[in-house]
Amino acid sequence: MYYKTLFKHSFLFGSLVGAVLILASLTFYWKGVSINYNPTLLFINRGLIILGIYFGVRKYRDEVLFGVISYGRAFVAGTLMIAVASSFYALYIYILTGYFDGGILQEAVDFTEKGLVEIGYEDDQVELLMSIYRKITPGIFAFSQWLGKVMAGVFFSLIVAFFFRQKRNLFNNSPIDKFNDSKNQ
Repeated sequence: MYYKTLFKHSFLFGSLVGAVLILASLTFYWKGVSINYNPTLLFINRGLIILGIYFGVRKYRDEVLFGVISYGRAFVAGTLMIAVASSFYALYIYILTGYFDGGILQEAVDFTEKGLVEIGYEDDQVELLMSIYRKITPGIFAFSQWLGKVMAGVFFSLIVAFFFRQKRNLFNNSPIDKFNDSKNQ
């Protein structure tokens, strides 16, 4: 029962957060603003991830678990939500870079090369690294987007789960007692 509702809830909220992330990215893309390494879009994405975890875990705790959630369950719920959201976003990035605008990949390669030069790498080192980086496909690029969003989601889930853990039902003031068949589990 627990896993069925957890996956259902995580998929629902993850889909919602993924759609909002895609919408934010498309808004920047349609306005002609770069979606690669854009600090404004990055800030918006992180905010949307935090809000998604916050509202998703809160709703899961209050409506599915009747106000009681452990730190571990809150962490798993938040992480699953963002994993689903990141999967939808990665699929969007794969389709966008693979079928509609391959220039996004070239822009990422150029940005990386410029960054390596600014950091102070020598020309032969830059060429060696760029020979590897130029082989990036839309699939690898989409995977890197997925991984980055999941890692951010794990970090934010750790924090949000700390604040949402609830060892007793707010409506029933008795603590959870696993040994005495408490209904507050």
